[in-house]
Amino acid sequence: MKIRWALVPLVFSAVALSTAAATDAAAAPSPSRATTCGQAVRNTQNDLRQAGAPTNATTWQGVRNAAQNFLNSHPWSSPATDTIKIDVNDLNRLCAN
Repeated sequence: MKIRWALVPLVFSAVALSTAAATDAAAAPSPSRATTCGQAVRNTQNDLRQAGAPTNATTWQGVRNAAQNFLNSHPWSSPATDTIKIDVNDLNRLCAN
């Protein structure tokens, strides 16, 4: 019994460490998917189409607005919303100069 009780703090430490590591990984900045404004627009149009929300917008502002409207109407996290968040960040970073 003494050996088992001696391991309890070690187990709790390991669980706390793994939880902290997972939280840090989840909070890491999103990667960029595009290197040009045109590529960011095409990525966003395609991702909106795949999410079931195609847009007829052709300007980067129009595409960004359509993507932001999609995110506003889908506030929960999903693979589609996570990808579109990256797209919006790419549009802002690459096109708003």
